[in-house]
Amino acid sequence: MKKLVLFDLDGTLVDAGGCGRRALVAAMEDLYGVRPEFEHALISGRTDLDNFSIVYGLIKKGKKPTANEMKKMKAKYLEFLPTEVHASVRCKKYDFVPGVEKFLNFLSKDKDIILGLGTGNLEKGAALKLAPSKLGKFFTVGGYGEDGHTREDMLKKAVQRAEKKYKIKLTPDQVYVIGDTHRDILAAKNCGFHSAVLTTGFGEAQKIQRAAAELEVSDFKDLTSFCVWLGIKTDPKGVKRGSYIMPASAIEHVFFSRTGIDEDRLKMLRIKKYEDLESGTIM
Repeated sequence: MKKLVLFDLDGTLVDAGGCGRRALVAAMEDLYGVRPEFEHALISGRTDLDNFSIVYGLIKKGKKPTANEMKKMKAKYLEFLPTEVHASVRCKKYDFVPGVEKFLNFLSKDKDIILGLGTGNLEKGAALKLAPSKLGKFFTVGGYGEDGHTREDMLKKAVQRAEKKYKIKLTPDQVYVIGDTHRDILAAKNCGFHSAVLTTGFGEAQKIQRAAAELEVSDFKDLTSFCVWLGIKTDPKGVKRGSYIMPASAIEHVFFSRTGIDEDRLKMLRIKKYEDLESGTIM
Protein backbone atom coordinates (compact mmCIF):
# COMPACT_ATOMS: atom_id res chain seq x y z
CA MET A 1 0.00 0.00 0.00
CA LYS A 2 1.35 3.39 -1.02
CA LYS A 3 1.88 6.05 1.64
CA LEU A 4 2.37 9.75 0.99
CA VAL A 5 4.67 11.55 3.43
CA LEU A 6 4.40 15.33 3.23
CA PHE A 7 7.13 17.50 4.77
CA ASP A 8 6.87 21.10 5.82
CA LEU A 9 10.01 23.06 4.90
CA ASP A 10 11.05 25.78 7.36
CA GLY A 11 11.98 24.31 10.73
CA THR A 12 11.22 20.79 9.49
CA LEU A 13 13.71 20.15 6.68
CA VAL A 14 16.01 23.13 7.12
CA ASP A 15 16.46 26.21 9.23
CA ALA A 16 16.93 28.84 6.55
CA GLY A 17 17.95 31.53 9.00
CA GLY A 18 14.87 33.71 8.67
CA CYS A 19 15.43 34.47 4.99
CA GLY A 20 11.72 34.31 4.20
CA ARG A 21 10.74 36.80 6.87
CA ARG A 22 13.50 39.20 5.78
CA ALA A 23 12.43 38.93 2.14
CA LEU A 24 8.80 39.60 3.07
CA VAL A 25 9.70 42.66 5.15
CA ALA A 26 11.97 44.00 2.38
CA ALA A 27 9.31 43.40 -0.26
CA MET A 28 6.62 45.25 1.69
CA GLU A 29 8.93 48.15 2.47
CA ASP A 30 9.93 48.42 -1.18
CA LEU A 31 6.32 48.33 -2.41
CA TYR A 32 4.62 50.50 0.20
CA GLY A 33 7.36 52.51 1.88
CA VAL A 34 6.52 51.07 5.31
CA ARG A 35 8.62 48.53 7.20
CA PRO A 36 6.16 46.12 8.86
CA GLU A 37 6.84 45.09 12.44
CA PHE A 38 5.57 41.72 13.67
CA GLU A 39 6.59 38.68 15.67
CA HIS A 40 7.71 35.60 13.71
CA ALA A 41 4.96 33.56 15.38
CA LEU A 42 2.39 35.58 13.44
CA ILE A 43 3.49 34.10 10.11
CA SER A 44 4.98 30.78 11.18
CA GLY A 45 3.10 27.74 9.87
CA ARG A 46 0.90 29.71 7.48
CA THR A 47 0.85 29.83 3.68
CA ASP A 48 2.64 32.65 1.88
CA LEU A 49 -0.66 33.91 0.45
CA ASP A 50 -2.03 34.14 3.98
CA ASN A 51 1.12 35.89 5.19
CA PHE A 52 1.03 38.42 2.35
CA SER A 53 -2.57 39.24 3.25
CA ILE A 54 -1.86 39.49 7.00
CA VAL A 55 1.19 41.73 6.66
CA TYR A 56 -0.56 43.89 4.05
CA GLY A 57 -3.35 44.36 6.59
CA LEU A 58 -0.83 45.45 9.22
CA ILE A 59 0.49 48.31 7.11
CA LYS A 60 -2.83 49.19 5.50
CA LYS A 61 -4.84 49.31 8.74
CA GLY A 62 -6.86 46.16 8.22
CA LYS A 63 -7.50 46.43 4.49
CA LYS A 64 -7.42 43.28 2.39
CA PRO A 65 -5.21 43.18 -0.70
CA THR A 66 -6.72 42.99 -4.17
CA ALA A 67 -5.71 40.23 -6.58
CA ASN A 68 -3.38 42.71 -8.28
CA GLU A 69 -1.75 43.66 -4.96
CA MET A 70 -1.23 39.98 -4.16
CA LYS A 71 0.42 39.50 -7.54
CA LYS A 72 2.78 42.42 -6.87
CA MET A 73 3.68 41.16 -3.38
CA LYS A 74 4.39 37.67 -4.70
CA ALA A 75 6.67 38.99 -7.45
CA LYS A 76 8.52 41.37 -5.16
CA TYR A 77 8.98 38.71 -2.47
CA LEU A 78 10.49 36.30 -4.98
CA GLU A 79 12.73 39.10 -6.20
CA PHE A 80 14.23 39.60 -2.73
CA LEU A 81 14.28 35.96 -1.59
CA PRO A 82 17.41 34.73 -3.48
CA THR A 83 19.51 37.48 -1.89
CA GLU A 84 18.24 36.62 1.57
CA VAL A 85 18.82 32.88 1.10
CA HIS A 86 22.38 33.63 0.04
CA ALA A 87 22.81 35.92 3.07
CA SER A 88 21.73 33.12 5.44
CA VAL A 89 24.22 30.71 3.84
CA ARG A 90 27.01 33.29 3.83
CA CYS A 91 26.45 34.11 7.51
CA LYS A 92 26.25 30.39 8.38
CA LYS A 93 22.67 30.72 9.57
CA TYR A 94 21.41 28.06 7.15
CA ASP A 95 21.40 24.51 8.46
CA PHE A 96 19.83 21.06 8.10
CA VAL A 97 17.45 19.77 10.73
CA PRO A 98 19.50 16.99 12.43
CA GLY A 99 19.06 13.58 10.81
CA VAL A 100 16.84 14.76 7.97
CA GLU A 101 19.09 13.77 5.06
CA LYS A 102 19.58 10.26 6.42
CA PHE A 103 15.84 9.93 7.00
CA LEU A 104 14.98 11.05 3.47
CA ASN A 105 17.59 8.70 2.01
CA PHE A 106 16.05 5.86 3.99
CA LEU A 107 12.48 6.60 2.93
CA SER A 108 13.40 7.15 -0.71
CA LYS A 109 14.46 3.49 -0.96
CA ASP A 110 11.02 2.23 0.04
CA LYS A 111 8.94 1.63 -3.11
CA ASP A 112 5.71 2.16 -1.20
CA ILE A 113 6.68 5.60 0.12
CA ILE A 114 6.01 8.76 -1.88
CA LEU A 115 7.88 11.80 -0.61
CA GLY A 116 6.31 15.20 -1.06
CA LEU A 117 6.41 18.74 0.19
CA GLY A 118 3.53 20.16 2.17
CA THR A 119 4.78 23.70 2.62
CA GLY A 120 3.27 27.14 2.91
CA ASN A 121 6.09 28.47 0.73
CA LEU A 122 5.38 29.43 -2.85
CA GLU A 123 6.64 26.68 -5.14
CA LYS A 124 9.47 28.84 -6.50
CA GLY A 125 10.25 30.07 -2.99
CA ALA A 126 10.46 26.49 -1.71
CA ALA A 127 12.93 25.63 -4.48
CA LEU A 128 15.06 28.65 -3.64
CA LYS A 129 15.10 27.84 0.08
CA LEU A 130 15.93 24.17 -0.48
CA ALA A 131 18.61 24.76 -3.13
CA PRO A 132 21.58 25.11 -0.72
CA SER A 133 20.61 21.86 1.05
CA LYS A 134 20.09 19.85 -2.17
CA LEU A 135 17.17 18.10 -0.45
CA GLY A 136 14.77 19.00 -3.23
CA LYS A 137 15.83 15.91 -5.19
CA PHE A 138 13.92 13.67 -2.78
CA PHE A 139 10.48 15.16 -3.46
CA THR A 140 8.40 14.19 -6.47
CA VAL A 141 5.18 16.06 -5.64
CA GLY A 142 4.08 18.90 -3.43
CA GLY A 143 1.52 21.33 -2.15
CA TYR A 144 2.58 24.98 -1.98
CA GLY A 145 1.69 28.41 -0.68
CA GLU A 146 -0.08 29.51 -3.87
CA ASP A 147 -2.48 26.56 -3.65
CA GLY A 148 -4.66 28.43 -1.19
CA HIS A 149 -4.79 30.59 1.91
CA THR A 150 -5.01 27.63 4.27
CA ARG A 151 -2.70 24.72 4.96
CA GLU A 152 -5.64 22.38 4.47
CA ASP A 153 -5.97 23.59 0.86
CA MET A 154 -2.26 23.14 0.31
CA LEU A 155 -2.16 19.61 1.75
CA LYS A 156 -5.17 18.48 -0.24
CA LYS A 157 -3.56 19.79 -3.43
CA ALA A 158 -0.41 17.81 -2.68
CA VAL A 159 -2.50 14.66 -2.33
CA GLN A 160 -4.27 15.38 -5.64
CA ARG A 161 -0.96 15.82 -7.42
CA ALA A 162 0.38 12.57 -5.98
CA GLU A 163 -2.74 10.71 -7.07
CA LYS A 164 -2.48 12.11 -10.59
CA LYS A 165 1.26 11.50 -10.95
CA TYR A 166 1.20 7.93 -9.62
CA LYS A 167 -2.29 7.05 -10.90
CA ILE A 168 -3.49 5.95 -7.49
CA LYS A 169 -6.21 6.83 -5.00
CA LEU A 170 -5.08 7.75 -1.50
CA THR A 171 -7.30 7.53 1.55
CA PRO A 172 -6.65 10.03 4.37
CA ASP A 173 -5.13 7.19 6.40
CA GLN A 174 -2.39 6.84 3.76
CA VAL A 175 -1.21 10.45 4.17
CA TYR A 176 1.39 11.43 6.78
CA VAL A 177 2.21 15.07 7.52
CA ILE A 178 5.41 16.22 9.26
CA GLY A 179 5.75 19.82 10.44
CA ASP A 180 7.00 21.97 13.29
CA THR A 181 4.04 24.12 14.37
CA HIS A 182 0.57 23.59 15.79
CA ARG A 183 -0.80 24.80 12.45
CA ASP A 184 0.77 21.80 10.71
CA ILE A 185 -0.98 19.50 13.17
CA LEU A 186 -4.30 21.32 12.89
CA ALA A 187 -4.29 21.16 9.10
CA ALA A 188 -3.35 17.48 9.06
CA LYS A 189 -6.08 16.52 11.52
CA ASN A 190 -8.66 18.69 9.79
CA CYS A 191 -7.95 16.70 6.62
CA GLY A 192 -8.02 13.38 8.46
CA PHE A 193 -4.29 12.80 7.86
CA HIS A 194 -1.66 11.46 10.28
CA SER A 195 0.44 14.11 12.01
CA ALA A 196 3.96 14.35 13.40
CA VAL A 197 5.70 17.41 14.78
CA LEU A 198 9.27 18.49 15.50
CA THR A 199 9.36 20.32 18.81
CA THR A 200 12.55 22.24 18.04
CA GLY A 201 11.35 24.20 15.00
CA PHE A 202 9.42 27.48 14.91
CA GLY A 203 6.30 26.31 16.73
CA GLU A 204 5.07 27.46 20.14
CA ALA A 205 5.50 24.67 22.70
CA GLN A 206 2.14 25.09 24.49
CA LYS A 207 0.17 25.18 21.25
CA ILE A 208 2.03 22.16 19.89
CA GLN A 209 1.27 20.24 23.07
CA ARG A 210 -2.38 21.21 22.95
CA ALA A 211 -2.73 20.24 19.27
CA ALA A 212 -1.54 16.71 20.15
CA ALA A 213 0.20 15.26 17.11
CA GLU A 214 0.50 11.48 16.92
CA LEU A 215 4.28 11.75 17.00
CA GLU A 216 6.40 14.33 18.84
CA VAL A 217 10.19 14.35 18.46
CA SER A 218 13.01 16.89 18.51
CA ASP A 219 14.67 15.80 15.24
CA PHE A 220 15.01 12.94 12.76
CA LYS A 221 17.84 11.07 14.46
CA ASP A 222 15.63 8.33 15.88
CA LEU A 223 14.46 6.54 12.73
CA THR A 224 12.72 3.84 14.74
CA SER A 225 10.07 6.19 16.10
CA PHE A 226 9.25 7.42 12.61
CA CYS A 227 9.21 3.89 11.22
CA VAL A 228 6.72 2.82 13.89
CA TRP A 229 4.58 5.88 13.18
CA LEU A 230 4.65 5.21 9.43
CA GLY A 231 3.82 1.56 9.96
CA ILE A 232 7.08 0.43 8.39
CA LYS A 233 8.14 -1.38 11.56
CA THR A 234 6.33 -2.75 14.59
CA ASP A 235 7.00 -1.25 17.99
CA PRO A 236 10.32 -2.85 19.00
CA LYS A 237 11.31 -3.75 22.52
CA GLY A 238 13.72 -1.24 23.93
CA VAL A 239 12.34 1.99 22.43
CA LYS A 240 12.65 4.70 25.05
CA ARG A 241 9.24 5.08 26.63
CA GLY A 242 7.68 8.48 26.40
CA SER A 243 9.88 9.45 23.43
CA TYR A 244 6.90 9.40 21.09
CA ILE A 245 3.15 9.19 21.19
CA MET A 246 1.07 6.66 19.30
CA PRO A 247 -2.71 6.61 19.62
CA ALA A 248 -4.09 3.42 21.18
CA SER A 249 -0.66 2.07 22.04
CA ALA A 250 1.00 1.09 25.30
CA ILE A 251 3.54 3.86 24.72
CA GLU A 252 0.72 6.40 24.80
CA HIS A 253 -0.44 5.29 28.22
CA VAL A 254 3.10 5.33 29.61
CA PHE A 255 3.62 8.81 28.17
CA PHE A 256 0.53 10.25 29.77
CA SER A 257 1.18 8.62 33.15
CA ARG A 258 4.79 9.81 33.01
CA THR A 259 4.04 13.41 32.13
CA GLY A 260 0.71 13.90 33.80
CA ILE A 261 -0.92 15.32 30.68
CA ASP A 262 -4.60 15.99 31.32
CA GLU A 263 -7.52 14.08 29.88
CA ASP A 264 -8.32 16.91 27.48
CA ARG A 265 -5.10 16.36 25.63
CA LEU A 266 -5.66 12.62 25.55
CA LYS A 267 -9.01 13.40 23.95
CA MET A 268 -7.25 15.64 21.41
CA LEU A 269 -4.86 12.85 20.55
CA ARG A 270 -7.57 10.31 19.94
CA ILE A 271 -9.81 12.34 17.66
CA LYS A 272 -9.26 12.23 13.95
CA LYS A 273 -10.62 15.67 13.19
CA TYR A 274 -11.01 18.68 15.46
CA GLU A 275 -14.55 19.16 14.23
CA ASP A 276 -15.36 16.11 16.35
CA LEU A 277 -14.90 18.26 19.45
CA GLU A 278 -17.97 19.97 20.89
CA SER A 279 -16.39 23.38 20.22
CA GLY A 280 -15.03 22.36 16.81
CA THR A 281 -11.71 24.03 17.56
CA ILE A 282 -8.78 23.90 19.98
CA MET A 283 -7.38 27.42 19.63
